[in-house]
Amino acid sequence: MERRVLVTLKTVLQPLVAYALARLLFGIEGHNLLAVVLCAGLPTAQNAFVFASQYRLDTTLARDTVLLSTLLSMGPLSLITWLLS
Repeated sequence: MERRVLVTLKTVLQPLVAYALARLLFGIEGHNLLAVVLCAGLPTAQNAFVFASQYRLDTTLARDTVLLSTLLSMGPLSLITWLLS
């Protein structure tokens, strides 16, 4: 369950929050808005796994989140590009 929540937050909620902040709060439009939202929708970085390893924490959650967000991010990233282009 944790994995699903983390992947959903990263691939769906974070781009939505980035869009709302960029568009409504900062007034960003066009290609700049697309860049902001796409960057927010990128998969979880490998740094999450590296930090978990470095601090000797359980790496399973970090590993799974990185893997799943990487595999599943293509759909939301394509949708974001289609909607904002």
